Amino acid sequence: MASPIALFLSYARVPFVPTAYPVRFALLLAGALVASLFFNGTYIEYFAVSLALLCLLTLAVLWRAYGEEIYLPRSALTLTLTLFWAWLALGLLWSRVPYVSMVNFWWVGSFAFVFWLAMLTPEPERSWRWSSRIVLLIGVSLAGMALYQLLILNSDPRSTFLSRNSHAAMLILIAIPTSSYFLLSSGRWRHVTGVALFVLFLAIAVTGSRGVLLSLFLGAGLLAAVAYRHVERRRLAVWAAIILGAYLAANLLLQGWLAGRLSSVFDPTYAGHDRFLIWRQALKMALDFPWLGVGLGTFWLWWPPYRHPADSSAGFYVHNDYLQIWIETGLPGLLLLLAVEIAVVALFIRMLRNRATSGAVRVEAAGLFGGLAAIGFHTFFDFDLYIQPILLIIGLMLARLQFLGDGDRPVTSIAFAPARRIGQRAYYAITLLVLLLPLLYFISLGLSARFTVIGREHAIQGRWVEASRALNRAWQFMPTSDLTLVTHADMLRLAIPALPASARVQRTTLYREALTMLSDAERVNPVRVQVYYIRGMLYQQNPALAGPSWPELAAESYRRVLRTDPRAFWARMTYAQMLLGQNRVAEAREVLEGGVSYWYSPEPNVFMYYQLTAQLRARTGDLAGAQTLYKKMEQMQRSVLVRTDPFGPQPGQARPGKP
Repeated sequence: MASPIALFLSYARVPFVPTAYPVRFALLLAGALVASLFFNGTYIEYFAVSLALLCLLTLAVLWRAYGEEIYLPRSALTLTLTLFWAWLALGLLWSRVPYVSMVNFWWVGSFAFVFWLAMLTPEPERSWRWSSRIVLLIGVSLAGMALYQLLILNSDPRSTFLSRNSHAAMLILIAIPTSSYFLLSSGRWRHVTGVALFVLFLAIAVTGSRGVLLSLFLGAGLLAAVAYRHVERRRLAVWAAIILGAYLAANLLLQGWLAGRLSSVFDPTYAGHDRFLIWRQALKMALDFPWLGVGLGTFWLWWPPYRHPADSSAGFYVHNDYLQIWIETGLPGLLLLLAVEIAVVALFIRMLRNRATSGAVRVEAAGLFGGLAAIGFHTFFDFDLYIQPILLIIGLMLARLQFLGDGDRPVTSIAFAPARRIGQRAYYAITLLVLLLPLLYFISLGLSARFTVIGREHAIQGRWVEASRALNRAWQFMPTSDLTLVTHADMLRLAIPALPASARVQRTTLYREALTMLSDAERVNPVRVQVYYIRGMLYQQNPALAGPSWPELAAESYRRVLRTDPRAFWARMTYAQMLLGQNRVAEAREVLEGGVSYWYSPEPNVFMYYQLTAQLRARTGDLAGAQTLYKKMEQMQRSVLVRTDPFGPQPGQARPGKP
């Protein structure tokens, strides 16, 4: 019996030839895309698998290219995109956290990576045909998963993403180009794309994303404006009916909630208040580091001192990628990103003005450009350029748009034939050696992340020897990572009390090893607050090993945490409890009061923090202040139980830490 994928591709009139090069290209790219769906900025193992597959795809592309001519397009898009990627690489030289910036170089730059892979492939037309259909299949699967989450599980419809906005942006990037193929196709494939579009738009609509709705208006409007001259009015009407029907169906499923939410789309006081807070503070950060930035991918590490107390986001993104790129890569990075977008606009306009461009090509290009424009607009309010699967598809679409633009002007490409320049064996050897370095890096990155997880699991179970062995392996695979050092040091801190008091030599050894690891981690990443917090607890929990000055050593470590991240309430609690143990009540209250004005997600530890602060207020005679905090706790509890949003808090507000 044929598999569902084989039936789908057969129904789409694509010849199913498993051994063909375009199939291998599409499957490797699809594998990288699927792996990236589970990365979410946290699970490094999936990121490593995704990039390793792209390396294998690079090997397949270059292997196949020998004996054929490779066409390197001479265009503004290829130039600006390559310069942007090169600037990201150059930024590694001055990043203060190179490990994080290296990961983000491949992460944020993955769209340039895929663009060049698609441009260098010897069979671009067939490779695109296969790749685009598999991407559509993945998009429909994500849409189906989100609808299942909503209708069956009664949970947030976001498929594999942490944020439903990112999920909706991913689908809109697929849906608008698919719309162009729906308008151009006929027969069974038109029916397939029609059903797929309804599922995609329905899954987009149930997210209630206002930013995506505006992006849809922009992208679909661009496509409609071009298609109006080249497509039958009846087809345009059917397409519009699919979109409208999907939103009406979503409103019925959500019992009218969608209409109320979308009605606030143009109310800035309701729709964008939190973002305005972030942008205002982020602009100050950008002006403090205007030229070179703070380092790619390190915004979240340097952000806490700038954060507004009322900011309710998770603190990882600016929710405006243009501003975040400026902060992380400096003004040159922002200008190069804008240059890429200008080059895309210029390429599209050139295609429309070229009288030799056929109507079908114009409509297809409008679909691609509409999808890219939708993301370019939406990322002004979100962080789409930090979502790896979105970036992979953007790279593929940019290459297709460039290919369509070059169709009538082949002279804009530089032909390069490897067989005329180098022998076959030497070519293969050089290709393999060049790709071996990044491939080994991604394998090491993934193994390090995996052994770190294993080490944590052993530590939770109290298996200290196994935990230490696993974390040592994690560090050996990735010695530039501060995360493995911090995790290992914290594990040693927990292991010291498990040793008998008579084992002083072993306790001293573990204590010194932990301090050494924390010092090494601080050199690699001076702004990870866990380094100073664990060091402070190490001093506090081992006064005999730390010596008579342990109170000041611990206090300075905790103060360093609070200078780096004033919102670190957990450090405030630990520091205050230490001061209370020394009967320094006024100082303990001052430490706790320093974080009360900040917004916190309602969780048990936050309630404990407020409880301790309220107790100290009452203890020092501030009964009214204590009562105010108790009322605040009651309001937080009610906000958890009573929600106006059927999906609960905005996804991404409570998010695990990044690498």
